[in-house]
Amino acid sequence: MASRKTHPAAASVGFMLSTLGHAISRRFLHALEPLELHPREFAVLRAVKTNDGQSQQTLAERLHIPPSRIVAIVDELESRGLVERRPDPSDRRVRTIHLTRRGQTLLDDAFNLVVQHERAISHALSAKERAQLLELLNRIAASLDLQTDVHSALGDGDRPGRS
Repeated sequence: MASRKTHPAAASVGFMLSTLGHAISRRFLHALEPLELHPREFAVLRAVKTNDGQSQQTLAERLHIPPSRIVAIVDELESRGLVERRPDPSDRRVRTIHLTRRGQTLLDDAFNLVVQHERAISHALSAKERAQLLELLNRIAASLDLQTDVHSALGDGDRPGRS
């Protein structure tokens, strides 16, 4: 393998995190394409599975997704038979979200693709190096007051100029 000359930008944590984040996000998007699943839909399905029967409002708050965006995502997932809305027995105004069998199957398939994606992006690291990198990245996330279990881009869709 030919050695590469290190460019000054490679010495910038911000630049490297940004460029890696972009590249990894694009690859993640492509990894889910065979399932016709967008990463934000994957995140919602995963969150529904984690707490099946939560209200749509609770789901939106948990994922930091604006109400108008969560409605659109859940509408799409429901139209594909992946989730279903049910009336909350204790409050008829509230609809709870549940994963369907079809949704569970798709989520299982998606997790298999996600594991392959994770292996592909971290194959150059030993298990110890991977653990160390995760520890360092979590420290940076904590210093920026970011949740480490919810992607910070999920709520970005309602910003002006975004689609």
